[in-house]
Amino acid sequence: MKFPLPAAAALSVVLAACSTMTPPPAGMESGKFVTFDCEGGDFQARWNPETSTVRVRTHHGAAELSKVADGRFTGDGYELVSAGGATTLSHAGKVISKNCKRA
Repeated sequence: MKFPLPAAAALSVVLAACSTMTPPPAGMESGKFVTFDCEGGDFQARWNPETSTVRVRTHHGAAELSKVADGRFTGDGYELVSAGGATTLSHAGKVISKNCKRA
């Protein structure tokens, strides 16, 4: 199949942009809050691929968390760790939700 040169160039730009996007943390979706069932209390989280941040909503409050390492996000006293197969959310140094799985 032959593409005109401008169409082929546009397609290559779109494909390149998609390949450089950071994938969402385990169990999360882009732009949509998902619920995690956890020991200690559930929470909701939403991935923002444009800023590589995670918005969390808990019984303790809400915060926008910035990526500090692969699978680790922090902000406003919260820390979300989504590496190693289990997701954990801490606030003020205390684990508030552990062994979390997407509902």
